[in-house]
Amino acid sequence: MNIQNRLLRIFYSDNEIICSDVKGRLHKFDVELNLICSSPALGFNKPINAVVLHSDYIFTKDRFGTVGKWDRSTLEPIDFYQAENLCDREKLFEDEEPSPSPNRAIAILNNRLYTNNGYGQIVVIDIHDFSLLDIRESPSSSFFDAICVENAGIHALSDVEGNVYIGNIEENSFPIKRKLDNNVIHGVIYDEKHDRFCTTQDGGLGDDECVHTGIISIDKDGENIKEFKISHEDNEFICFSHDYEKIFIGGFNGKISVFDNSEKDFKLEKVFGPLEFQIIHASVDEKNNIYALLQTGDIFKLDLNGKIVNRTHFSNKCIWILEPHPNDEHCLYAGTDAGVAIFSWENGKFDSIQLHQRTHHRHGFGIVKDVKPLNDGSYIGISRKGDFFRCTQEGHIMWVKKVHGVPRGLAVNCQQSRCMLSSDAHVVYEFDVKTGDLLDTININGPSYACAYTKEGLRIFTCDFHQQIIFMPGDSQKILGSIKLESRLKRLIIDKHGHLFVTGPGGVFEIDTANMAVKSEAGEFLVSTKETCVYCNDYIFAGGYGYQVGVYQYSDGEIVDLEENLPDYTKAFAAFPGDDEEVILFVGGRGGFINTYRVRSGKLHKIRETYVS
Repeated sequence: MNIQNRLLRIFYSDNEIICSDVKGRLHKFDVELNLICSSPALGFNKPINAVVLHSDYIFTKDRFGTVGKWDRSTLEPIDFYQAENLCDREKLFEDEEPSPSPNRAIAILNNRLYTNNGYGQIVVIDIHDFSLLDIRESPSSSFFDAICVENAGIHALSDVEGNVYIGNIEENSFPIKRKLDNNVIHGVIYDEKHDRFCTTQDGGLGDDECVHTGIISIDKDGENIKEFKISHEDNEFICFSHDYEKIFIGGFNGKISVFDNSEKDFKLEKVFGPLEFQIIHASVDEKNNIYALLQTGDIFKLDLNGKIVNRTHFSNKCIWILEPHPNDEHCLYAGTDAGVAIFSWENGKFDSIQLHQRTHHRHGFGIVKDVKPLNDGSYIGISRKGDFFRCTQEGHIMWVKKVHGVPRGLAVNCQQSRCMLSSDAHVVYEFDVKTGDLLDTININGPSYACAYTKEGLRIFTCDFHQQIIFMPGDSQKILGSIKLESRLKRLIIDKHGHLFVTGPGGVFEIDTANMAVKSEAGEFLVSTKETCVYCNDYIFAGGYGYQVGVYQYSDGEIVDLEENLPDYTKAFAAFPGDDEEVILFVGGRGGFINTYRVRSGKLHKIRETYVS
């Protein structure tokens, strides 16, 4: 039996696997990944990111800060604190509401539960009678993402800004603070063998930022900091073998790195993978079997040699991008986890909107993360596996190429004669659209996630080294200029009006291509990574990893509306002008959903929720 909702966290304990999901439920598997039972659906149905197991109970916190207690044997719910009212309101702004956060910080020490609430305060709860004991001010100005209390007297916490705090959580005293990353530190664990802490790294520091990330060790006094680089992407989990001889770490590169920890100067022993997609969490049993959870929702069980012993078969679906046909805005091309789906839409009766899936081309390339339709109905696409291809409108493959690294973004010039491809292998390619022949190879100093052409023929692409947007002419590799931003750059979105937007954790920025400068900024109240956006009728619509859709005035970037009840991550936006200054908005994302909205005076009115098949 398979789970229908995407899993978010995975924990091994006492021959059981416990997982949480995006709909606020828990699931129990045996070690062969057979489903034993699931919790019931509750009124609390937000994604659960923070989980801790203790004795006969499971304690959780969802993304808004609701804290729950469950029976471990049956997964029946026992008691919950409502996020809005679990706070010290005297320390908050008037009418302040919980801020959604995917943080994982939760721990139990001496029969006390410690976690963030939805306001960033530290909550202390008795685990037996579930009484609220204390709400404290946090030493961090942001949310904690990990709490490590494995050492009896010295504890370590990490926050979403890359800081580690060392001290004592019972006393709420953390005299030692160290900056170890410029992004989230998802995991902090105590090394009993060498009496130190080890952490993940998401973004890196200095010249390494967004280029080299890895594992960090730090002594209990905050000194003797050492790094070992293993990736250019987010590292999402870290754990020890039960004898502390091995360290396991992995993340968005889909790989698991195994370190020999027999000596304090740990050494990389082996690397497994990549698996089918990004790893978001993992756990290890007494035999050093690894239970790796992918962002798709699948679980892989691997042995210490990297052999896949077992796996689940979650029916993962995603709408990665929605691109209108160049000559028909009522025809949308969607990159999916299985290929390319083509939709048509039209206005219906009584303000309804009809969205029809016309076809779904499954080429065998797997996940298609970007697709660009051409005038004749054919399209160019890229797959996560490294395929770069062109297909007819009927889905027949015209040509296919292989590129180095993972292809991240596509762009087609106005004449539809050339296309660019951004790769995380520190290279940007340019190809002939008709033949697929390679025209140019641009080597750069870091991964590239996005590219675009201007109407004038300028080539623009991102480079994670110093988080740059680089401008080049169409006929040479001379760098005309660059813009430096402060976080990883995810997508470049250019439209027929000439707007160019770049998205990432730092926000949504419009780029002045003539002056090679940032023109404006939006994205207030969108949490985590801002994945993509679209412009229409003087509004900017944006979303990403926060399960949100934000509406912003184009004139000043001020927020007009915010929806926070999306089925999962938002990945794809398309918008078109309607009657009387109305906007028709389509939002797609993980889970395979496409939400359809009418937007009036900047306010979102949801019409329907459709799923790809």
